[in-house]
Amino acid sequence: MAVFKFRLQTLLRLKKQLEKNAKNELGIAVMKLEEEKAKLRAIEHNIDLTMSDFRKACQGIIQPEKIKELKVFLEYLQTERERQEVNVKRQQENVDKIREKLVEIMKERKVLENLKEKEYQEYLKTEEKKEQQRVDELVSYNESKKIPELLEGR
Repeated sequence: MAVFKFRLQTLLRLKKQLEKNAKNELGIAVMKLEEEKAKLRAIEHNIDLTMSDFRKACQGIIQPEKIKELKVFLEYLQTERERQEVNVKRQQENVDKIREKLVEIMKERKVLENLKEKEYQEYLKTEEKKEQQRVDELVSYNESKKIPELLEGR
């Protein structure tokens, strides 16, 4: 029996490797996204703390220098938050782009695997037909040997 060889096996191996690489790339991108989100949460937490300090400074004995200092720091934190939101959005877009690429590679790999399975089933059918033909030839040969023996026995 001959060995089954898929003619596009090299391409299938390449697609599997590309899929593995894309999964790794996606994992790294997701980790970076989570880091950016954590930075954003830290900035927002810092804003909350500073707002609390600002409110306390505005109550009771008013300290103009402290209030001015906290106001400047709050403005700085607001700017940092806006910048970080842009970073989070950019990283999210990167994750989405990589995910789309991964899905496309997975689809291509699946198509190749389905094609391989169909070709393998055809190969099995062909081999079965060849085996059946050999059996039929063997039976015909054995039957043809019996006919002369029967004629000689008369």
